[in-house]
Amino acid sequence: MLKKLSFIAMLAMLSACSLSSYVPFMGNDKPVINLDKDKIDQKSYAVAYASTVQSYNGRITEDYDVNSFASGANDWYLGRILVPTEQIRARLGSGLDSKLHAYYSGVIFAADLQTNFSRLSATCWSKVDTQSMTQGIYDAVIDLRKGKVRGENDEYITKGSEELLNLCK
Repeated sequence: MLKKLSFIAMLAMLSACSLSSYVPFMGNDKPVINLDKDKIDQKSYAVAYASTVQSYNGRITEDYDVNSFASGANDWYLGRILVPTEQIRARLGSGLDSKLHAYYSGVIFAADLQTNFSRLSATCWSKVDTQSMTQGIYDAVIDLRKGKVRGENDEYITKGSEELLNLCK
């Protein structure tokens, strides 16, 4: 009995620590991700870029911490987030500083985007390149911060999005 209680207490402590201690802030001079153009999967990039623009248009200011947001998304896709998203959502509403808020917002955005893919089809997520997704998210938030996003009629974004939708029917 005591062994079980000790194990449960240890798990609870690790969960609490993982929510508050792992936040890799990188500063603004080093990009979170910088894939070569020939390494980018167009369909993954395009859907991530378009989804990010649609979700955050008008909500990103010049001083928004793009690297923290993209780090959160990247950590989600790399499986580094061990805390349930419900706990993270609750934490977002509790008045975090801007870097933490941006980081956890990136985690939640990436998790929600992944969930949306699985709603399209059971195998849709397996057709996605997560590094290209992270690059699309990162580039979109940078463009939103600058106020210069790719338009709805951008051929690269349109073609890539349509390709993924056709694969996920």
